[in-house]
Amino acid sequence: AGQKEDDSEEEEGDESPHSIYLLLGRNGWGTGVHPTTRLCLEFLASPNIIQGIGEVILDYGCGSGILSIASLHLGASRALGVDVEAEALVTSERNLDLNGFGDRFEGFHTREIIPYCLCRPTGANICIANILVGQLVRPSMVSAIITNMAPKSYLCLSGIRPHEVDALKDAYGEYIEWM
Repeated sequence: AGQKEDDSEEEEGDESPHSIYLLLGRNGWGTGVHPTTRLCLEFLASPNIIQGIGEVILDYGCGSGILSIASLHLGASRALGVDVEAEALVTSERNLDLNGFGDRFEGFHTREIIPYCLCRPTGANICIANILVGQLVRPSMVSAIITNMAPKSYLCLSGIRPHEVDALKDAYGEYIEWM
């Protein structure tokens, strides 16, 4: 993950993306190969998303930690990973350490998350949730995500099929402005 597939168009002097090193747990989540993970990586690398001004990332469903690692490489100051699987949290922490960001990552089990408990007093500037729609639309998850985000922050919901978008709009519509 993190490597350009075709270097032939790279201009001389361009910086290549940072390499991301991963030790994968038994669950295998977060290799960077899955299309929804790639879309999240593209979102994070978009202009004006991470500007290196102290952004805090909430990586909901962190898996291997690949999105937290990418965020920190791109200039975020801190990443908070949340997952339902304890093994994923251990794998994330190991991968953040492997990439030199262990001191800027904190992992949480979903049972630890309650409204307004993360990133006090302001909330996360960017939340990435690359998980299935059945989990994303649960009222407890909607509350946990929305209440732990700063005003005017970005929310990237991925892992969704086109016919599931309306369910997300119903669940999150009153809290966010859609782009």
